[in-house]
Amino acid sequence: MRILMSFCLLLLWTANAVADPLPSWREGATKSAILDWVTSITDRTHPDFIPASDRVAVFDNDGTSWCERPGFASAEFQASLLNSLAINGKIDGQAMPYKAWIANDRKALRKFGMSEAYSRMNAAFAGMPVAAYRDSARSWLRRTRHERFGVRHTELYYLGMLELQALLSEHGFQIWIVTGAAQGFVRSYTEDVLGVPPGHVIGSWTQPVYHEVDGKGVLVRGEMQNYNGHENKPAAIETRIGKRPVFAAGNSNNDQAMIRWAVTGPYRALGLWVHHDDKKREYKYDRGTDKIADLVKTNAAAYEVSIKDDWMQVFACDQK
Repeated sequence: MRILMSFCLLLLWTANAVADPLPSWREGATKSAILDWVTSITDRTHPDFIPASDRVAVFDNDGTSWCERPGFASAEFQASLLNSLAINGKIDGQAMPYKAWIANDRKALRKFGMSEAYSRMNAAFAGMPVAAYRDSARSWLRRTRHERFGVRHTELYYLGMLELQALLSEHGFQIWIVTGAAQGFVRSYTEDVLGVPPGHVIGSWTQPVYHEVDGKGVLVRGEMQNYNGHENKPAAIETRIGKRPVFAAGNSNNDQAMIRWAVTGPYRALGLWVHHDDKKREYKYDRGTDKIADLVKTNAAAYEVSIKDDWMQVFACDQK
C-alpha cells in the first residue's frame, strides 16, 4: 500500500515538485499561509526561524488525514473482533453493549452511553496478546473495503495531507499522529502505509500487562483504556514527545485543544482545521466543529482547509 501511495504521489510531484510542493492544493489563502510559514520558520535569517530540534508537527488521523465516514475504522475493526469472540464463545454476543457493537446499532450504543460502551468493548480484549491484536488489525485492514468507495481504508488518505507531511518532513519536522482512535489499531499499519513508525503514534491506549510463560516474556492487553481526546491530547503530547508542537492539524472539537496549544506557544506556529464540506467527492458534515471553527475565526495562526475549495483531488489515488 505504501508503494502504491508513493507511486501516485511521484506521478504528481514529478512535474510539479520544483514549482509547487503542494500540487494538489488550489491557490488561495490557506495554501499561501502554509508555504509562507514553512519558508519563514526554516530560514535562519528570518525572525520567525524555528530550530530543527523544535519542529514538531502533530496530525489527527480520523477525518484529518484519512476518511472517517460513515464510521470510524478502528471501532469497526473492534466490533468485528468482538463478533469473533462471540462466535468462539469467549463473550456473550447478546449482552449489551456487545450486541449493539456487533450490529452497528448506533442508537442503542448512544442509549447505553458511548463512553461506557467503548470501555466495555475494550475490556473484552483483556488478556489478548498485544501482538495478536495488532495482527488482527492488519488482517482486517487487508480484507475490508470502505462501503462507499469500495477500497481499503488505507487507500483513503487525503492527498493534500500526504503532500503536507512530505513537505514538513523535507524541512526537518518530526511527524506525529495524535488520535483518539485505538493506538494499537493505528500503529498496526502506519509504518507500512505512511512511513510513520509506531513510536510516533499517540492514541487511546490500553496498559499492557507483562507475564512470563515458559521462560518467555509475554505482553497482553489489560482492561482499562486511557482516552486520548480533547484536553487529553496536549497532555499526552507533553508526556510522550516532551515538546510543544509548532504545527497541528485536526478536524473537530476533539482536536481544538491540541491546535490551540500549538498556536499559542512561544514560536510562530500554524494550525489547520480540515473542514468536511464536499458531499460529492467525500462527505459533508459539521457536527462537533463549533469550537475548532471559532478558533480559526479568532486566532490568526489557525486556518480552515476546505475540502471542496482547497483540494483539487481528495484521495491519493482517486477512486470514484
